[in-house]
Amino acid sequence: MTLHGTKALEAWCRRITDSYQGVSIVNMSTSWRNGLGFCAIIHHHCPELLDFSALDADDVFGNNQLAFEVAEQHLGIPSLLDPQDMVECELLDRLSILTYLSQYYQASIYVQQKNKTS
Repeated sequence: MTLHGTKALEAWCRRITDSYQGVSIVNMSTSWRNGLGFCAIIHHHCPELLDFSALDADDVFGNNQLAFEVAEQHLGIPSLLDPQDMVECELLDRLSILTYLSQYYQASIYVQQKNKTS
């Protein structure tokens, strides 16, 4: 069965982050709050950009700040989310998370193509 749209994006996120300790993508909102999911996606495609094993699941602000800065500076993904909002909001806006993750997906395609030609 082929998935489309948000279901395909969610399945991609689960597949990429599945082997990362402390990351459990069960939805497209609260599963992203601690920032580990974003860091796992970055690490999966560009492990040299961050040390995933050094992250602390309880450091919501720090994990998100790291992910958003690395994504913007190294992958060209504008920071659509704010680390402080991730700390303060119990229920995150699903559409904002999906929009931001779609940019991670696009960046991953670029990284894969770049690695093939290198």
